[in-house]
Amino acid sequence: MKLYMHPISQHSRRVLMLCHELKLEPECHVVAVDKGEHKSDAFLAMNPAGQVPVLVDGDVVLAESHAIMKYIVDKAGKGELYPADPVARRRVDAWLDWTHASLNPPIQTLAIQTLFMGDNADASVVSDCHSRAAAALEGLERGLGSGEAIGRETTLADFAIGSTLGLFEMVGGSLERFPKVTAWLETIKARPSYQATVPQMG
Repeated sequence: MKLYMHPISQHSRRVLMLCHELKLEPECHVVAVDKGEHKSDAFLAMNPAGQVPVLVDGDVVLAESHAIMKYIVDKAGKGELYPADPVARRRVDAWLDWTHASLNPPIQTLAIQTLFMGDNADASVVSDCHSRAAAALEGLERGLGSGEAIGRETTLADFAIGSTLGLFEMVGGSLERFPKVTAWLETIKARPSYQATVPQMG
């Protein structure tokens, strides 16, 4: 398997975390997004959206981190991370969808403003991102312990949310108002897969 990724991308990191959990070692290719490599003809042929990660496994070419994780779990036969039971699987899907729709957007924009814009960062955009992230985290705070496939058995949703919150903290986000989220994230941080995939800055 070949994984086209970038270490700062939380979407790439969640796939790497899963691979580490399953003791898989994909051949990783860092896509130089700062040089526009993700918009090159060669990369766009793999993912027309021009985003990392992309998985290439023989004739299979997959974009989107959640689709990639589901494929890897199914291939590895590790159904406990993405349950076969339809109801349990839908609950995991719901948290994955929530991550993409509610948690990722403000945190990804915040990361772009913080890591790449420097002195040109838009203070109003940064403030809005913190507000939107807090609103999403309120939902996660309520969801933890509710039995809805988060904070109990480890699933793909834990890797998706954990990688995003790791980026949030990296760019100065605070979880102080969310004790359940903080406690849950500490259990994710303790996993070797989290520690092995911490982005190296500089």
